[in-house]
Amino acid sequence: MKRVVLVSLGLFLVAGYVGCLPADDGGVVTTGKGGNGQGQAGTSGQAGDNGQGQAGTVGQGGDTAGDAGTTGSGGSVSTAGTTGQAGNGQGQAGTGGNGQGQAGTGGMAGNGMAGMGGRGGMAGTGVGGSAAGTTGRGGTTGAAGSAAGTTGRGGTTGAAGTTGMAGTTGRGGTTGAGGAGNVAGVLDGVMMTGPCLRDTEPSVCATVSGNCPNTGISDIALRGVLTTDKTVTLGGDPATTYTIVLHVQGEVESKNYTNGTDQNSSLTSPRADGWRGHNGGANPVPQTNNAYNVYMLRVTDPGATARDFFLNSLEPPGVENHTTYGIDYTTPAAGSPGALTAKGGATIRVVAADSNCSMIKNCGPSVSGSTCLSPIILQNIEPTAVSKNPSFNFSNAYNGQWIVLTVKSVTP
Repeated sequence: MKRVVLVSLGLFLVAGYVGCLPADDGGVVTTGKGGNGQGQAGTSGQAGDNGQGQAGTVGQGGDTAGDAGTTGSGGSVSTAGTTGQAGNGQGQAGTGGNGQGQAGTGGMAGNGMAGMGGRGGMAGTGVGGSAAGTTGRGGTTGAAGSAAGTTGRGGTTGAAGTTGMAGTTGRGGTTGAGGAGNVAGVLDGVMMTGPCLRDTEPSVCATVSGNCPNTGISDIALRGVLTTDKTVTLGGDPATTYTIVLHVQGEVESKNYTNGTDQNSSLTSPRADGWRGHNGGANPVPQTNNAYNVYMLRVTDPGATARDFFLNSLEPPGVENHTTYGIDYTTPAAGSPGALTAKGGATIRVVAADSNCSMIKNCGPSVSGSTCLSPIILQNIEPTAVSKNPSFNFSNAYNGQWIVLTVKSVTP
């Protein structure tokens, strides 16, 4: 009986203790998320012709850190929510304009803070363009992420720069001989020859068999036998006037001319200068007080009258006698008096004329009896001249007279 009473009392005490314990009603609050909005940089407007627009500035990231989660309510066991993580990305810069007025690619948005719009690329300077493209406008700032960590809206695309206007075509520069073929290539390597057919004196030979033709025609430059007579047509633009510079080499007798401009009257054989150019005045013409040979280029522009240029105007220092001279010179450059000029499509008649059909042999400055003592063999002949005249032996003394032309440059 005593034991029953004690057991009952113990159970009562235990039940009372359990009933006094506090209730666990506090829940742990989850961590608040940071903002992750992506502000997209505006693209750059690209500059005008061939310019390189600069890249847009770096777009900054989205809004600062998302709001921290609120502290969990309830019992003391619960812990406060952790702080939302801050945005950490920065938008990459938009690429620069590329000279064509096209928009640069958009900068990629960073995570977190809202990106500010990239500035438009600065206008590049268009090569050859008269005006560069205008600067593209920067994109607007992307909206920040919300407290709950929503994605920020991207910035709008920057407007593309306008295309720079093309500049006018520059006047062409001097073209080397290799690139002049489309204008004056037909003159490159052209030869003028006057072969001796038979000797008539120790230093003189005949250039025709039978009677001498055309001795009384009015065009003095074409009297007698034409030992060379060929016509070439230039390429190029008929609206453009070109200056053609030639290297003239050969072995000829001297002839005097009136009018025109004599380039040099001091150089002597074998580098004598026989160029007599048209200077815009009266056409040069051969004098008629003798019958020495004529070497001529007759230029006729489309729709215009002919202009004559002569290649063996050697008096002084040469003289018109039974002597031949080595010539080796370059014709005047663009803008110089007597320069060889012609429009695209002009014809050039290449003539070697012997008005009395009797020519000085290649004896150089002297002859003894029937022997030519110093026949001229010109050195340093242009390789182009040699390659384009394979049947002519430049290494031997030619029995007669000759000139070869090599085109050095063409200037519009």
